[in-house]
Amino acid sequence: MGQAIPRESEAKISQRRVRHQSRRAGESCRGSWRVNGSGLSNLASKRIAITGGTGFVGGHLIDRLVSEGAQVRALARNPAKLGSRADAVDIITGDLGDADALGALAAGCDAVIHLAAMTHALSRDDFRAANVEGTARVATAAASAGALLVHISSIAARAPDLSDYAWSKAESEKAVASTYAEQAQEGAPGWICLRAPAIYGPGDEATLPYFKMVKLGIAPEPMMSPPGRASFLYVDDVIAAIISSMSTQAGRIYEIGDESPEGHSWAEIGIALGAAFGKRPFALKAPRPLLEVQAGIAEGIAHLRNEPTFVTRGKIAEFFHPDWVARDGLLSDATDWHPTTPLEEGFAKTLKWYQEEGLL
Repeated sequence: MGQAIPRESEAKISQRRVRHQSRRAGESCRGSWRVNGSGLSNLASKRIAITGGTGFVGGHLIDRLVSEGAQVRALARNPAKLGSRADAVDIITGDLGDADALGALAAGCDAVIHLAAMTHALSRDDFRAANVEGTARVATAAASAGALLVHISSIAARAPDLSDYAWSKAESEKAVASTYAEQAQEGAPGWICLRAPAIYGPGDEATLPYFKMVKLGIAPEPMMSPPGRASFLYVDDVIAAIISSMSTQAGRIYEIGDESPEGHSWAEIGIALGAAFGKRPFALKAPRPLLEVQAGIAEGIAHLRNEPTFVTRGKIAEFFHPDWVARDGLLSDATDWHPTTPLEEGFAKTLKWYQEEGLL
């Protein structure tokens, strides 16, 4: 769920037509949401800023917000990546390293939803620059604008010592809380952090390699005992969770999951996806030492090429972590949000999309 963030310094503000209404650059984005101790409610005609709108989850979020009558302002380093969505949103050209762009993004808006993140990098410093310092800039802009900030974090933040990515997501949550404590306007709606598990669905490129392996009849899983378990969440349910979170108690970290109390083992994931293909895949148990050697080689090549790789020792550590099940401070305990897409149904929908796009 995220995108790599390069370091650009200047913002170019490109105003686009929002549904049924155009506005001059710099015009207030403030709506008339009710703001009280339980947050914000009602999307119609409300104005929401988004980072990460060119990404997998961000694209789905834009579609949902626009369909419900919200007016959306999106940060985009490359506006062309918004595709047809560019005509439905106001565009601020820039990235997480550009404070001016972020200020323009948040100015006057009711809420800022921060989705952009770096998921693979060459070093901890790169993760820090994008996921920690970038998030702090977003929080500063949102707090200065008097907007609610919904920061999409990761369940990996529960284990910050596991990998540089997990560390950066934990630190990003601290950055949000500390920034609002120092800079938020009196009476401002505050912040919310959502720790998301593995997200999948139409448009997700990260899950495609796993689908391809299962299509070949192979379902890889970590060789460990007892088997690790994790929550998986269909993208439409993630979008519903984000929207629901805006009407709950601010100043808290919530976990979101598929509400399977014990999550799913990798063996169960393979069987569920295999059913979508109409087959029972062979469980290929991968030993950790072998994967760590392969990851070390991949990291070395990545540094030589100066291009990050997804296959790192940190990712192997995450893969072998025994518990990625959402269970602490659940959003579903604080709101009426509940996921509605069973794993098998979500896999079938995702598979259909891959096939329609000619990817499988």
